[in-house]
Amino acid sequence: MKKIIILFITIFLLSGCSYRELNDLAIISAIGIDYDNNEFKLTAQVMNVKSSNSGIAEEESLIYESTGPTIAKAIRNFSIRYPKNAYLGHLELIVINIEAAEQKLDEIFDYFIRSPEARSSSFVVIAKEQKANEILNPNNENKGNFPIEGLKTVLLDGTKRNGTIYDLTFEEFLSFYLKEGIDPLVPLIKITKNKGITASATIIEEMAPVQHNKVLKTLNQKQSIAYNTINNNYYDIIVDCKYQDKDFAAIVYNPKSEVNVELKNNKITVNIDINIESKITEIDSKINLTNKQIQNSLKKEVDKQLKNYITSLIDYCKENNSDIIGIGNKIYKNYFKEYKKYKNKNLYEIADFNIKINNKMYRYGNINKGAA
Repeated sequence: MKKIIILFITIFLLSGCSYRELNDLAIISAIGIDYDNNEFKLTAQVMNVKSSNSGIAEEESLIYESTGPTIAKAIRNFSIRYPKNAYLGHLELIVINIEAAEQKLDEIFDYFIRSPEARSSSFVVIAKEQKANEILNPNNENKGNFPIEGLKTVLLDGTKRNGTIYDLTFEEFLSFYLKEGIDPLVPLIKITKNKGITASATIIEEMAPVQHNKVLKTLNQKQSIAYNTINNNYYDIIVDCKYQDKDFAAIVYNPKSEVNVELKNNKITVNIDINIESKITEIDSKINLTNKQIQNSLKKEVDKQLKNYITSLIDYCKENNSDIIGIGNKIYKNYFKEYKKYKNKNLYEIADFNIKINNKMYRYGNINKGAA
């Protein structure tokens, strides 16, 4: 994978009209943004590619650090301490510390929108418990081996295979941020240190809404799964359920959900229609899985669990007055004249919610009783 990236960068840089020597560039793969004492502090993981005498590219990761009153100045100040020019054309991850997000998010968006090099497909995470510098350079070391690849994998798998986080890109973050009547949901990154272990473990396992430049309370995993189900964000996930006080697990596939908002006689009705496929993947009791009544009961338990997840998400929105689902945006689009009336209200307190789940469960069998 790293060789492919290096080859791509080499071809891209050497084939354009604006030719620049590869050895003169510090190719930034991840950048951390902190804000303190009226200054931005940037931490960059640099993919340092060097041409050898044999013509084969060699690479290593370096850490660049810089400060400045603006992001543009801080990036330009990299050149004061380091011999290569910072290049954002291969940026893959932006880590924003919570203080920077809550104080300077508009400025951060403004810089990356205007930068001709920065990629809109870069992933964005917020560091809520540590500085961005601590995330990207936890041991104050200057060398590494493409740690960004592991974080990308966590983001993608956490979204597509677990449904507990969302692989938010800069373009999507900005889009949500600018939309009326919806709060963007951003994954949170942190470092955990276990007793007796000196190495740091960087994890991304939670999400929180950003509302008016304020990072709100973290969602729990069930609420995160509900969000990703409503927004069709995963391929398949595991849902843990119970049948007759016994645990079983189901794989839920391919959510196809729609949220429709009706406004009639000053009454808001939100219809959440979810179509899923599922199958039983594990069950800890010997039951007759060929029995149609039992099959129907298992399917109902999966539906009930998912409905509980969605109800919990709705309760979160009500308690925190955060419109994650985007009810306000639906009203803004479809009932523009009435929107001002509801703009500053807690819509989750006054709306009626109808949750409908259509579950096609197509495999029930296990090693005890075979398949249906």
